[in-house]
Amino acid sequence: MVKSNRGYQIPTSTELTLKDGLSAKLKELWATAQENSYHLFLYAAGLRDRYLDRKKDQYTPEFKDWYTKQELQVFFGKLSSFTKYAMAGNVVNFFANDFRGGKYVNQLPLSRSALYEVWLLKEIVSDSELEKLFFSGGDDEGLITPSASVSDISAYRYRLQNKGSKPPKSKNKKFSIPLATIYVSRDLYSFQRGTGVHVGAVKLQDAEKLLAAITGKLNPNMFDVRDNLTKIATTYKKKEDVASPSAALRKPKAKKPAKKKSKRS
Repeated sequence: MVKSNRGYQIPTSTELTLKDGLSAKLKELWATAQENSYHLFLYAAGLRDRYLDRKKDQYTPEFKDWYTKQELQVFFGKLSSFTKYAMAGNVVNFFANDFRGGKYVNQLPLSRSALYEVWLLKEIVSDSELEKLFFSGGDDEGLITPSASVSDISAYRYRLQNKGSKPPKSKNKKFSIPLATIYVSRDLYSFQRGTGVHVGAVKLQDAEKLLAAITGKLNPNMFDVRDNLTKIATTYKKKEDVASPSAALRKPKAKKPAKKKSKRS
């Protein structure tokens, strides 16, 4: 007989009645999850700062021994994974204490990976530009929110870093050996006509994220990447516009052919 964990079950229909009590419960759970996550990240950041040997760029033997004996890898994973928690803590600390008086700390993502993407983004934009990316109310959701995904933020950062760029042609004869060719599925341009909703298996953000991951890890003295992203993004936008609900309104009405006047005999 399989044992069940009564602490983790989908709530009953009675608990899911759309009342103020339900929304209050959801907000309470969210606030608790955020607070616990942030404190976890901050503790990791503090531990890394104290027990990292800066010269060797490694954790001290004392910390490694403690980490293993306490079986913390069950929760954090390997030390390389623990470091990501620590970096997320540095992000939380920055926005809580060093950016606009902590005004936006509660709008940060809960995901440690998304927090790291926010850190990378803040390194390439001014404070005023960064502030515009937070949710400010209204219809515009904003890029940086508690539910922001890694792919959305990394794709935005990639577009920002490659704004207005054209597929570069290497003038250096050094790069003359073709290493690989990457093709993307035609699903990239699949939109539902009339709604503009993307229905393909791959989105523009997926392509941007892949290129960002590739170029970010390559030594420019060893490899030369020439992407076709600008042209693809332009076509993507055109396809999206054609499929949007407003496309029919923008389409000029066909003129009816003028009736020929009959000649009187």
